[in-house]
Amino acid sequence: MSLNKMVVATRYARAAFELAEQQGQLDQTYEELTNLRQVFIDHADLADLLAGVQLKSDQKAALLQTLTKDASELVNNLVHMVFDYGRMANFVAIVDEFERRYDAKRKLVHAEVVTAVQLDETRRNQLKASLAKRLDANEVVLKEQVDASIIGGVIVKTTNQTMDGSIATQIEQIRRMLLD
Repeated sequence: MSLNKMVVATRYARAAFELAEQQGQLDQTYEELTNLRQVFIDHADLADLLAGVQLKSDQKAALLQTLTKDASELVNNLVHMVFDYGRMANFVAIVDEFERRYDAKRKLVHAEVVTAVQLDETRRNQLKASLAKRLDANEVVLKEQVDASIIGGVIVKTTNQTMDGSIATQIEQIRRMLLD
C-alpha cells in the first residue's frame, strides 16, 4: 500500500523531532534540516537524481555523503533512512513538517504581512508584539510585502488565519453595504 506524502512526512518528522528533543539536539537538528531543505529547493532535480536511475549506486552514495558530510548523526541517519526507503521525493515535506513541530514547540509564528508602505522598525516591532499577544506566540517572524493597492492598513496571513485590516477591504465592505 502506497502512503501519501503527508503521511510519510508526518511519520518521519515526528520520529526525528522526538529523537532530537530527547537527545537535547532540537535546535541543531532544526538548523541542519532547514539548511539541507534549502539545498533540495535550490537544486530541484536533486531528489529525482537520488531516486532515479540516472546515477549508479556508488554515485548516489557519494552524493549522499557530500550532503551529510557535516551533519549530526541524527540528521545523517534520517537522510540515509529516507533514501533507503525510497522517500527522497518527500524530503522537503518531511523538513516542512519538522519545522511546523519545531515552531509549535517554540511558540513561533510565521506571518506574511502586506502593507501599503514599507514598515519602519518601530511599526514592525509594534506589529510583532501585537501579533505575538494576539496569537499567544513567543516570537513572530514577518515576511513583508508592500502593495499600494490596499491603500492603508495591514493584511496578515499565518498558517491558520488571515486578518485583513486593509483600507481597500473596508471600502469594499462599505460599498457592499450601500448596495444592499
